[in-house]
Amino acid sequence: MSSLNTRDYLYLIWKDYKTRQKYIIGELSKNGKYEFKYRINDVDNAIKNGFEPLIAFANINEVYESYDMFPAFSSRLPDKRRKDVKEILAKYELEKYDAFELLKKSGGNYL
Repeated sequence: MSSLNTRDYLYLIWKDYKTRQKYIIGELSKNGKYEFKYRINDVDNAIKNGFEPLIAFANINEVYESYDMFPAFSSRLPDKRRKDVKEILAKYELEKYDAFELLKKSGGNYL
């Protein structure tokens, strides 16, 4: 569980559809607020192989910060107002809706 004194990370992976090679291109972290940044060396290699920076995070040198989960990631999650959200949380052994924890446990696969 995240707290204000620890930083919890998720890694954003891009896969080259031609070679199937995977690149860890970015890190999403949470420590009171959300932070996204690209891993410069890895994203540079991915760009050489066809990766294009995400529209929401177009500048690969910037560190993006927000008190709310970035829409680029929250769009990968079910709306917390869904009728079956309790069942989804139970599936991932979560007691309450926490976007970061749900993203971590689900792997970002749309539920």
